Amino acid sequence: MRLEQLSYLIEITRLHSISKAAETLHISQPALSASVKSLETELGISLFKRTNRGIFLTAEGEKIHSDAVGILNIINGWYSQYHEQEPEGEIHLACTPIISCYITPNIIVPFQKLYPKITIFVHSSQNYDIIAKLKTTSADIALTTLPGNNRLIEQICAMGWESQHLFTDERRLFLGTTHPLASKKQLSREDLKALNLAYYSDVRDQVSRNYEPFFGTPYRLANKEDILDLVIKNEAVFIQPCHLFRHDYRVMEKLIVERPIPLTEVDSRADVFALHAPELSSIEKLFWDYLIEQFSCNL
Repeated sequence: MRLEQLSYLIEITRLHSISKAAETLHISQPALSASVKSLETELGISLFKRTNRGIFLTAEGEKIHSDAVGILNIINGWYSQYHEQEPEGEIHLACTPIISCYITPNIIVPFQKLYPKITIFVHSSQNYDIIAKLKTTSADIALTTLPGNNRLIEQICAMGWESQHLFTDERRLFLGTTHPLASKKQLSREDLKALNLAYYSDVRDQVSRNYEPFFGTPYRLANKEDILDLVIKNEAVFIQPCHLFRHDYRVMEKLIVERPIPLTEVDSRADVFALHAPELSSIEKLFWDYLIEQFSCNL
């Protein structure tokens, strides 16, 4: 007995015709008839009865047909389980440095443990140039933080991209643990005037510029490391979304502490959005679904 004979049996039963089954199976009608006859001889029973409406199973044939379907389902399950190709390829992701700091250990590393043949490349980008980054890289997925009423999402939709709100964070002030004001749990507006605010030098960093009038001397620097060096030395303070920034090693090692910002004039919300191109590959879709499900789990 051969497995193909069971397949033949199932196809003849479905079509109630040997000639039609021979066409769909791409074999000759005599060969199919001979295969059925051989199976009947081996089993010692008649599988089919002929009527003017076509060929139908006998009572014994119905039992064999049911078992044949079960046998082939089991075998197909083996092939699906052991021969399914493991997802592989590259994913390019654009995101802000603060989000990168969070998602690398909490999203990317666990995902790559599940799918070791998928490599994820992270392209660092500030929120104000995220669109330019998407146009100049191969990134089809992006993550960014936006203040309230930001028009970037409208621009993203105009590009045909999709957006998904992931989390609403709160911007807070971060200062060195040994700073004289670090002992205060609540800062006053007068306290802010004695503090120097450090932020990115690009003039498009509008979020920090909104806070600048309420502080002392502004320090505009090119990168986060230089900014945080000043914060640890108690020479400046830094404003960041608090839940995301808590994953920076300097916060985790208690070199920096956070305090609420005592201002009502500036919206402190920081909405985290995930963005993706109109068409995603299968592995990009796999990562997107994982990202949406897992993003806020460790915030």
